[in-house]
Amino acid sequence: MRVVRHALAIHLQSGKNKRKNMIFDRIDRLVTKEGFFFQAWDDRYSKGVWAALGVWENQVDIVRDLSRAGDLDMSPAMDYIFSADWLPYVTGRTLKEAMQKLEERLTLLPQNQISRNSQWANLVSKAVEALSDATRGRSWYGNQPESLDNLPATFELAVKQVEETGRNKSATNAG
Repeated sequence: MRVVRHALAIHLQSGKNKRKNMIFDRIDRLVTKEGFFFQAWDDRYSKGVWAALGVWENQVDIVRDLSRAGDLDMSPAMDYIFSADWLPYVTGRTLKEAMQKLEERLTLLPQNQISRNSQWANLVSKAVEALSDATRGRSWYGNQPESLDNLPATFELAVKQVEETGRNKSATNAG
């Protein structure tokens, strides 16, 4: 298994041996300035190449390991991961394409969220933690466990859900 732990800029061959320098500004910032971990790996099930970021290295390890799990466990886990366009986990046919998709995904977020101590980073951590808790030592046999709630599809919906949960907790505590 090949795992790339850090990438700032990569040189890719394009055309007739021309080198094209691709800069991935948001990925670079998260890795070099914010202390995120980056990994890339070849998908066992022919989805191509993964590009992934995590606040902690084990977050990416959890997703990588589940992407390589047996069919019945991998499918619901990856359905969960791919259900949210704000999670920093993507696949592409090549490393270049996967990194481009990840960079594009990061451009969809409010740019003040591209940091370690942001609401986005906290939501990513909670989503992966929920996945880890739901899968630890269990097999799903092709079904998403009841303990794993569906993720909001967009970052905006995730923020709204957090705000509504906070209001509900405040109302419960006041009553």
